[in-house]
Amino acid sequence: MHAYFTETFRDIRSLPRAVWVLTAGQFINRFGCFVYPFLALHLTQRGFAGGEVAFVLAAMAAGNLAAPFLSGYLSDGVGRRNTIVVSLVGGALTILALYYVHSLTQTALMACLHGLLANTFGPASHALMSDVVPDEKRVTAYAVFRLALNAGYAAGPAVAGLLYTRAPELVFWGDAATTLLFALLAIAFLPHGLRTIAGRISSPTLAWQSWVDAAKDIAGNRPALQLVAGKLFMSLSFIQIFHVLVLHATGRGLSEVEYGIVMGSNGAIIMFMELPLVQWIKRYAPKPVLAVGFALVGLGCASFAWAETMTGFLWAMGLFTLGEMIALPVSAALGARLAPEKFRGRYFGIYGMAWGFAGLAGSSGVWMFQKVGPVWWLVGGSFGLLAAACMMWRPRPPAAPVAEVAEPEVSGGTG
Repeated sequence: MHAYFTETFRDIRSLPRAVWVLTAGQFINRFGCFVYPFLALHLTQRGFAGGEVAFVLAAMAAGNLAAPFLSGYLSDGVGRRNTIVVSLVGGALTILALYYVHSLTQTALMACLHGLLANTFGPASHALMSDVVPDEKRVTAYAVFRLALNAGYAAGPAVAGLLYTRAPELVFWGDAATTLLFALLAIAFLPHGLRTIAGRISSPTLAWQSWVDAAKDIAGNRPALQLVAGKLFMSLSFIQIFHVLVLHATGRGLSEVEYGIVMGSNGAIIMFMELPLVQWIKRYAPKPVLAVGFALVGLGCASFAWAETMTGFLWAMGLFTLGEMIALPVSAALGARLAPEKFRGRYFGIYGMAWGFAGLAGSSGVWMFQKVGPVWWLVGGSFGLLAAACMMWRPRPPAAPVAEVAEPEVSGGTG
């Protein structure tokens, strides 16, 4: 046991400065992520009908879907840091503007723009982490990153609940301010990261060709395609927590503060349990581990169908969080291992598209929940089980040419 903890702390202490800057920034940013958990409720209280709320969430998801294309290209073209700064500043300004627009059209357009800019951060930050952290330490690095991220999220929603009950605009101003603080940290301390696209990056022809090249590469990378499929289905389950849970919880009688505590429990559990958990599971092959994690995400999502009290919501969130702790750091590390250096930003862009597609499809969850009620949680949970099935599928290797010995499949991606 002593040797186990010694190895863990040695790995943590050896992580480069860029990881700690990203970690500190994400703690600040996630603590101030006040708007998203209350967005559906806020739009409803402003007088938007269920279908209109779903339309706004779909517009934001459409921006999310486009963001990986932009981020993957900019990350490889102008550097990871510059892309991160653009994302943070743009995300802060658009989340603030989202409060001050009024019509459905204005709200949807601003939500779409916010989804585009704010979610440009993800592929760029993951690419930078992959640049500076060696393969054997990436699971630990992503766990540390998520530890700080969720430490912020453990307190953030509860604070947001208190702010929201006083004045809804406070959550928008607080969200924007903390995001801008992270942008200042990024400008001052983050390295640029790799730039693997040569030429005038504003050229549409170059942008198109760069994505064609990356798509051809990933099309021949079966383990990466398998990971994309698993992440897509898992994220369909995952996204329901952030789109539907606020309506379900408040509909079952929980106050905004109690709902904030339920959401905050997700971060609190991760803060205390994820790092030791991933240090234990990283010794196992990643694909079976991901199958377990994806299945638990789905089962946790489905469990909300039976939650009626604060205790029931906390138990369901605990099961969901266990799956999240297993699935997300391992999938990020596996994704980095499968990405060739010259396509790294665009690979993470493609991984991010799985979340974008899920967000776009999952935005209909608000409308479906209002139509069918808690049964929708069972539908959402089934996607997590499909994700697990994707990771357990073993594709048939290509037939060896006659009179030749078949080459073994490249390790480091199949698990």
